Amino acid sequence: MKQFIMSLALASAMLGGLASCKDKKAKTETETTYPAPGTTTNAPVVISADDSLRQKLPEITKDFPGVTTTVNDGEVTLTGTLERDRLPMLMQSVHALNPRKVNNQLTLK
Repeated sequence: MKQFIMSLALASAMLGGLASCKDKKAKTETETTYPAPGTTTNAPVVISADDSLRQKLPEITKDFPGVTTTVNDGEVTLTGTLERDRLPMLMQSVHALNPRKVNNQLTLK
C-alpha cells in the first residue's frame, strides 16, 4: 500500500511539473513573435544585371587608378592596388550598384 501511495505521489508530481513547463513554453512563444503584428517587412533586394554593372563600374573606378573590375553572375571582383584610406569610398560606390557580391582582391598601400 505504501508503495502504491509513493508511486501515486511521484506520478502526480511529475504531471504537475510537465504542466508548469507547458505553460512556460506557451508564454515564451507568444512573447517572442517576430515580426510583430502590424509591422511591415523589408522589400526584397534587387540585384543588378551584369550588363548594367559593366556599364556603370568604369564611371566609378575612373577616380581610382590602378583598380580594375570584372563582373560575372552579378559578382564584382576588384583587383589592383589602392591606398587604404580610399577603400571605404570605393566599396561604398560599388555596393551602391547592388551587385550580388563584391570580391575585394585589392592590394592596399
